[in-house]
Amino acid sequence: MLTDIKNKIAQKLSPHLDVGDEELASLLEIPKNFQHGDLALPIFFLAKKLRKAPPQIAIEISEKVNALDLPEIESVNALSGFVNFKLKWSFMADNLISAMQDPLKIGFSKKGVGKTLVIDFSSPNVAKRMTVGHLRATVIGQSIYNLAKSQSYKVIGLNHLGDWGTQFGKLAWAMDNWGSDYSLDSDPMRALTEMYVRFHDEAEKNPELEKQGAAYFRRLEAGDENVVQLWKKIVELSMADYNRLWKLLGVKHDLVLGESFYNDQLKPTEKLLEDKNLLEESEGAMVVKLGDDKPPCLIRKTDGASLYATRDIASAIYRHDVLKADLNLYVTGQEQTLHFQQVFEVLKKMGFDWAESCHHISFGLYRFKDIGKMSTRKGNVIHLEDVLNRAIDTIQKVIDQKNPELVDRKKIAEQVGVGAVIFNDLLNDRTKNVEFDWDRALSFEGDSGPYVQYVVVRCKSILRKYNRNLPNKFDVELESPEERELMLKLLSLDEVLVQSFKGFKPHILANYLLDVCRVYNQFYHKCRILDQEESLANARAKLVEATEVILIQGLKILNIQSPEFM
Repeated sequence: MLTDIKNKIAQKLSPHLDVGDEELASLLEIPKNFQHGDLALPIFFLAKKLRKAPPQIAIEISEKVNALDLPEIESVNALSGFVNFKLKWSFMADNLISAMQDPLKIGFSKKGVGKTLVIDFSSPNVAKRMTVGHLRATVIGQSIYNLAKSQSYKVIGLNHLGDWGTQFGKLAWAMDNWGSDYSLDSDPMRALTEMYVRFHDEAEKNPELEKQGAAYFRRLEAGDENVVQLWKKIVELSMADYNRLWKLLGVKHDLVLGESFYNDQLKPTEKLLEDKNLLEESEGAMVVKLGDDKPPCLIRKTDGASLYATRDIASAIYRHDVLKADLNLYVTGQEQTLHFQQVFEVLKKMGFDWAESCHHISFGLYRFKDIGKMSTRKGNVIHLEDVLNRAIDTIQKVIDQKNPELVDRKKIAEQVGVGAVIFNDLLNDRTKNVEFDWDRALSFEGDSGPYVQYVVVRCKSILRKYNRNLPNKFDVELESPEERELMLKLLSLDEVLVQSFKGFKPHILANYLLDVCRVYNQFYHKCRILDQEESLANARAKLVEATEVILIQGLKILNIQSPEFM
């Protein structure tokens, strides 16, 4: 796509400009003003080398390139410190047609071939319903997973399930003693939550209960069959609920390795730290000191219990040694930034060079514009399922009102409602807080998921009305500014995917899709399609088809479905 075009142009020009073709390709950019050309080469970097003013260098280069009569370039002009290229339509069209030969991989690159990326995302704590906070960890993680696939990485999506700790001793005791009081079959997550709350309420009146919970956790750690079965039941019930919500979001993990998985690796990890003389005692606890100006990393508490850091160090070693991770990503909130800084610093102190390939993919908080409507009875905890259900129900009402004859209304409402929630999140830079505005997120106009899905549906509708087999080429050149701008925008998908993955920032792709919709609508309003001479109609319909393919591909990478009708 655009990367291929830049490479071809750079290979032709580099021998004449005394600049390496890779460097030249990296410098080529799309002009901010589309009227200036299709590609621009800023030549300020040559000013010092040639000891000339940039405008003069631009004129000399444009004259030199014009004299070459390159088949890919229609014209060249100098403007200030830039050399602007107008590409031949046939050259751009051939590249787009070539890319569309495999719609499932359109825009993909081979940058990650032979490399493995492990990404830890969603990863809720067992026995607790997923909240809106898990929404960010889930959709950001899944989109980065998909972006990595687009770069040809072998990707392992990991669910680092929070399934271990003293709380499970308390909950196991509660199930053992009060389980018959609750309906674990009809509403297991509610039952588990109520049992846990009841335990703490009762423990305030009877502190002896805390000792009972601790005793049950010791039995769990020792492998007591009865307590282990209770713990497995808690995990099983929780996973069934999580899988239901992940299915609704289109999310699937390749591996579920909860915290409990690393139990037998904790002592060897501590031994490794000891062997490297990194463990020190501090007020009865064992820590790794990271410098006078940094808080130490706690490895073992005063009572001998391990901590999250111990497990994450063991997990990182496992991901590198066993899963063969070249890149190791952790998608969690910004509040865990210090924790991961400490873990990565400890790994470096242990002598692991690959610690540089570990990255904390942090994200900001959710703010709801109308939080009162989404609050639960206790505090401001907003459950993920409530958000998804409200989105689906709202879209269902819109469809029932505007298109009551639509087939599969329930399925489409789910695709659009869930897609709206996902897109609203991914449209924002993940590092920033997100204000969730229901009116904006669910709008069929403006910067929203339903708007992008609607443009896809309009493309499909036009092609159905056209009702012809389109040739696998552009029969005529489309030279209007709207057609050229749309062509160039569609060709940019591959570079957008590279940029989005490079910064682990899906919002770059989401904003690109909105740009494609904007440029497509300009084309649609200025260029008639259905009632034109056949070759012109075919070419414009082909551009509509390409727009549909690109939008569907982009939405798919964001993990959003594209309905046939709306």
